[in-house]
Amino acid sequence: MIEMELLIGPLLERNGGYSYDTFTRAEGLRRSFRYPRVDAARYDQRALVTEARRDPRCNVRICETQSEFEQLVRAAEAADGAAAAAPGKDD
Repeated sequence: MIEMELLIGPLLERNGGYSYDTFTRAEGLRRSFRYPRVDAARYDQRALVTEARRDPRCNVRICETQSEFEQLVRAAEAADGAAAAAPGKDD
C-alpha cells in the first residue's frame, strides 16, 4: 500500500552551513534549510524521518552517501519517464 517513496540524502556542508536534500516523485528534488551547526541540521533531518515514518503510505529511504542518493533519484526519474512514455496510459 506504499504510495510515496521519500529519499533523504546525507548531511552535507554547503556555503558555510549544513543541509540535506530530499526527493519524492510528486515534489521532485528539494533542499533543506541551511543550518549553521551540524547538530541542528541532524535534528531537523531526524524529525523529518520520524514524521514521515508515521505515515503508513510513505516509504522512507535514508541514503548514507550523496552518490547513493543521486543514483536513486536518477532511477526514480527514469521510472517516471518510462511510465509517461508507456502507450495506452491515458487512452
